[in-house]
Amino acid sequence: MWRTFKFTVNFGLVVFLGCTEKQGEINIWANHIPFESNFSISEMESSTSFAQMGESKGYPEVDQASGLAYSRKNPGFLWTHQDKNFDNSLFLINASNGEIAATYKIPGIENRDWEDIEIASGPIAGLDYLYLGDIGDNDQNYDSYVVYRFEEPKFEENHQGKIIELAMSFDKINFRYPNKSYDVEVLMVDPMTKDIYLATKRELRSQLFVLPYPQNVEKEITAIKAGTFSFRIVTAGAVSREGDKVLIKNYDRIFYWERKSGQTFVEMMSEIPSLLPYNPKEEQGEAICFDQEGGYFTFSELANGVKPQLYHYTRLKN
Repeated sequence: MWRTFKFTVNFGLVVFLGCTEKQGEINIWANHIPFESNFSISEMESSTSFAQMGESKGYPEVDQASGLAYSRKNPGFLWTHQDKNFDNSLFLINASNGEIAATYKIPGIENRDWEDIEIASGPIAGLDYLYLGDIGDNDQNYDSYVVYRFEEPKFEENHQGKIIELAMSFDKINFRYPNKSYDVEVLMVDPMTKDIYLATKRELRSQLFVLPYPQNVEKEITAIKAGTFSFRIVTAGAVSREGDKVLIKNYDRIFYWERKSGQTFVEMMSEIPSLLPYNPKEEQGEAICFDQEGGYFTFSELANGVKPQLYHYTRLKN
């Protein structure tokens, strides 16, 4: 049985600025021509740089996990959350055995339909931020969406096995799409630019949108179309700490990009990805993230009566 404790955390005087948009950055995106990928599965090479079978790390007690991020403040742990119809709980999972170390709630952050979580740099240099995407829209009828951004919480021993309420500051990035509503389950952050990327799920081909940095937190902003992929039904995405590698998955495959020297994030994403091992295939896999060594974790929602396991794929040494 969980017990609820309320903690007030003082991270010092942290001011999240709405940030004035720089003219140069506006011009770059104003003149952007969205890419159009056009390739088939047969054109993609299968990577041999990773373990071909996922290693089970246990059965986390989270039925509807929709995002995954490898913790930086708490090495050896993962962040996850549930999606629509659940509360605003963030679960810190032990990556070695799948056990929940603690559950965190941040007052003021609401879960309409959380679909992905990313860890990356942010407004204040030297700090690690969690980006939490309230971006799901199964019926594609919402007018606007939210990305929450806040400093990553620090696990303390007295948090073990408890529900911790953290009174802490957060940014609320309100946005809409330029043409219609979208159901989105992929949120990624380029640490080189701090731009936020979102990939749509239900179109004939998934589309990539961007919220350029600095994101205005004082008023609603409009996402910019960055490109169109050759695949669809994407359910999770992640960017490596250095920003040089990207994962996007759907229910059947894991796509993988590596950034060439001098490439922008969008230039990388416009290229043909390789395929990574996805074995065993999950029932409803909607969560993925890199580990600290360049390997990756996957996690599924409960589906067809199959209890989800946390899987890890090791990066092989060359």
